[in-house]
Amino acid sequence: MYKTTIGIALGALLSLSTLHASAENMAESLMKLRLDVETLDSKITQNKESYKTSMHSLMRQKDDLESVIARENLKIKQLQQELAKVAKKIKNSSKNSQGLKPLLIDALNLLASNIKDGLPFKTKERLYDIQKIKDQITNDLVSPQKGLVLTWNTYADAIRMTKENGIFKQTILLDGKERLVEVARIGTMMMFFKTPDNKVGYLSQDNTGYYYRTVLDADAQKEILALFDAFKKQIRSGYFTLPNALVSMETK
Repeated sequence: MYKTTIGIALGALLSLSTLHASAENMAESLMKLRLDVETLDSKITQNKESYKTSMHSLMRQKDDLESVIARENLKIKQLQQELAKVAKKIKNSSKNSQGLKPLLIDALNLLASNIKDGLPFKTKERLYDIQKIKDQITNDLVSPQKGLVLTWNTYADAIRMTKENGIFKQTILLDGKERLVEVARIGTMMMFFKTPDNKVGYLSQDNTGYYYRTVLDADAQKEILALFDAFKKQIRSGYFTLPNALVSMETK
């Protein structure tokens, strides 16, 4: 009887000890779960803030893009209007082909001015081509009718450029030095560059004029390189994630 009582007492103590250990384990588990919940809640809050910031940034970029598109559409409309004016003057002067010469020179001067003020894409070459046509017309190296065709084609090229995407080779001023690079041009809204050693960036503009900004962020670099890769694969349309490189006035 005595031994049995001791056995029961020891069993009870062991049970109490086990329950106490289980309670401690449960408390530790609850503390860990509470910490995990707090950590997750903190991450959710951070993600919400990050999402809000990203949305605000995307909305600003959307507004910028709409503004640039509106300006580009205005440029196209202005070019088309100037072309229509030239066509009307040509029609009125058609009885005297020599009367075409001053009209064509004025039209070419206007286009040259637009090129100087616009996106610096092969500017020297394009201005040289216009000057060559002007010289041919002025010196009667081509007939006024031929000069008309050349002038018309030059305007058509300028309008086409606003809708054209692609990769081209061009010399740019980068870090104070002229370098031959590849440029990925998206209409006349954005232009990215890539050097032979894979340094990338984009064209920007401030109150002093155009300049080329080198991109250092690793994610942005990957995005630009992906654009070049897509263009080289003849993928000229679709959705691309890119740094905000809309050519608009900004402060350095």
